[in-house]
Amino acid sequence: KAYDVYYNKGSAIGRVNGLAVLAEGSAGLVLPIEAEIAPAASKEEGKLIATGKLGEIAKEAVQNVSALIKKLSGKDISKLDLHIQFLQTYHGVEGDSASISVATAVISALERIPVKQSLAMTGSLSVRGEVLPVGGVTEKVRAAIKAGFKEVIIPYANKQDVVLNKEELKKIKIIPVRTLHDVLKHAFEKHKRKKKLLATLEKIIAPNGLKLYLAKTLT
Repeated sequence: KAYDVYYNKGSAIGRVNGLAVLAEGSAGLVLPIEAEIAPAASKEEGKLIATGKLGEIAKEAVQNVSALIKKLSGKDISKLDLHIQFLQTYHGVEGDSASISVATAVISALERIPVKQSLAMTGSLSVRGEVLPVGGVTEKVRAAIKAGFKEVIIPYANKQDVVLNKEELKKIKIIPVRTLHDVLKHAFEKHKRKKKLLATLEKIIAPNGLKLYLAKTLT
């Protein structure tokens, strides 16, 4: 028997409720993710340790977001040991849609800002911090409702893909997002560092800010 290992109340640092679907079926499920950060044990470089069947996806998500994190916090995560754990994985879970969850967990652990546990999320993340569409959105939102979550973050591009009845819609608030800035704005609890972090992130991934940032990094 599989036991549920997610929380749907309170807040936690480095812990995010992701959502996924089974590749061979259509059932949605909650995919809790935890990130822990420590100074690198090796003097040369830090290690990225990702456990669970989705380890490779976690590594890719972290690589995608590492440049953003460095710009955002001034912290080079290659000099830290980063441990990411998928707490409840099943055979056949597709996981590219876990990348905003991984990024949120990592930034929460780095900045020590708690994440709302009454909220779940799904979305893929580009290296620019844009939230990209994913599959199985209706199934994922249904899984969030069944698990008792109050809010769910989905990619803005998937807004029209959610097909729920009136009773289901009453049970959850759906939050469509375009960028990682939007994700953290809704997912993070109130915190003294949140405002500054969001202001910095907005400069990096706002259309003009992104062009300036890329121009600086490419020249």
